[in-house]
Amino acid sequence: MNQAADSTGSTSQPTPPRGHVVVGFDGSPGADRAVDLAADEALRRHTTLEVLHALEWVELGHADDHFGQQLRDEARTIVDRGAERARLRHPELSISTTIEFANAIDALEAASDRAALLVVGSRGLGGFAGLLLGSVSLPVSAATRCPLLVVHPDHDTSGEGDAKPVVVGVSDDECTPALEAAFAWAQSQGLPLRALHVWRYPAMMAGSAGYAPAMYDWREAARTTLTAALAPLREKYPDVTVVEDIALDTPAHALVSASPHATVVVLAAHRKSGRFGPNLGRVTHAVLHHAEAPVLLVPITG
Repeated sequence: MNQAADSTGSTSQPTPPRGHVVVGFDGSPGADRAVDLAADEALRRHTTLEVLHALEWVELGHADDHFGQQLRDEARTIVDRGAERARLRHPELSISTTIEFANAIDALEAASDRAALLVVGSRGLGGFAGLLLGSVSLPVSAATRCPLLVVHPDHDTSGEGDAKPVVVGVSDDECTPALEAAFAWAQSQGLPLRALHVWRYPAMMAGSAGYAPAMYDWREAARTTLTAALAPLREKYPDVTVVEDIALDTPAHALVSASPHATVVVLAAHRKSGRFGPNLGRVTHAVLHHAEAPVLLVPITG
């Protein structure tokens, strides 16, 4: 099933059911990897995969708008190539295509309202080669309203090799939506789950660590926090093997260090409102830039 949106938003066929998987595709290597994982997830969820391409072009209304027609034809070629890649990976998958005449960031943000999962490559076409996170993926990460999977261009999507655990960062019980997503991901793929909680001595005790445990067992407190946060999900997903891991470290360093040994790193996306709109916290920003595994961001509302 193919679908193409025109400048008015109408489609040639019915839109996919709400709650499907949407992947942003611009033809870049990172977008290829994103399509692979998006197709895998759509198949696991028994839902449609929508391949979305954004074309920032204003219709001039001229009958002889040859340049505009060329851009539209190129957009159709790009989005069809993404759909074909997904179809070759999973021939039985229901696939639709959409071309939005809009800025890519706006198109992807809008798509997050109709998707259960949005997937993007970390860096698309036209960026600086040294950047790990692109000019589209970074603002999209701060604005989407559904879970977002960010895939790096060099990620191996062949499916070969040993199965790695799902790694989820846990701060406290406010991370429940991220924990829910991590447990569901682990269960759907038959993978173990590594729950990572990081703790630090209070700043006032810096230089007096030997005295701190006598007053309060910070390590045990961290373990108690992690165990309490996991308890409801352990009960809900009894078949998932869980490893509880606490570390004396910074959250960003611990998660990035864990990423080479992870299938996916799951984080709660606590967004902050800044002068120029919503933005990511420092930990999320660092993990997106440096993690070697795909990163699943789960928005926390309220």
